[in-house]
Amino acid sequence: MRLPFDPQITPDPDTKSRLLANLNEQFSKPRPEIHVTDLVYCLRQSVYRKLTPKPNGERELSFFSVGRGHHGILQGLHGSESEVEREWQSIRAHFDLLDRVPIEIKTTRSFRRDLKAHWIRQLAYYLAIENTPSGKLIVLYLFPRRGTKDNRSTSPDLIETYEVTFRDLHEIRQDLLKRRDLLQNALNARNPALAPAVRGDPDNSWLCRNCQFRYECDTLEAATQ
Repeated sequence: MRLPFDPQITPDPDTKSRLLANLNEQFSKPRPEIHVTDLVYCLRQSVYRKLTPKPNGERELSFFSVGRGHHGILQGLHGSESEVEREWQSIRAHFDLLDRVPIEIKTTRSFRRDLKAHWIRQLAYYLAIENTPSGKLIVLYLFPRRGTKDNRSTSPDLIETYEVTFRDLHEIRQDLLKRRDLLQNALNARNPALAPAVRGDPDNSWLCRNCQFRYECDTLEAATQ
């Protein structure tokens, strides 16, 4: 570090501890109700979180903090409304609106520009609850697209926007209710094994790498084999 002055820089663990404690108090409160976000990713993880909650780690807390920054983006869009609340079939939803339709904002560190299935599923659930066929998706990329062996094109664009339309809201609602029932049955029985995990799903198994409940899930899987 080259500066025209001499700083004294020392680690400050006390401030970090305060920060993590405050963020955990804000983001780690148990939610007994079923929310849309409980149904989008790994259902077994959602069961563990409700039955045996743990404080979030630094990784999860940093992601939650980045998500809060999305509201600053909405403030730059005329006709936006943040954090509306809805309830449908005992499922709670909190989402943002733009021009009266749901809008979902995602942040990713991926160099790839493919849309993730769980992004589309979450937006689809909001549209089904709001009873509207079209919504908007904004993706914030933290890194520019790099060329690959399969796709050598590059792009400096870090923001992509999409309009997403579904032809059959009934089909989405059926999927939403199916996952709600799987989660609720596992919660009623207090048995995470009744909820499917994503460990065998090539699109979502990445969730297992940093899952707080990986040891419990591995133990459960070993016991059933």
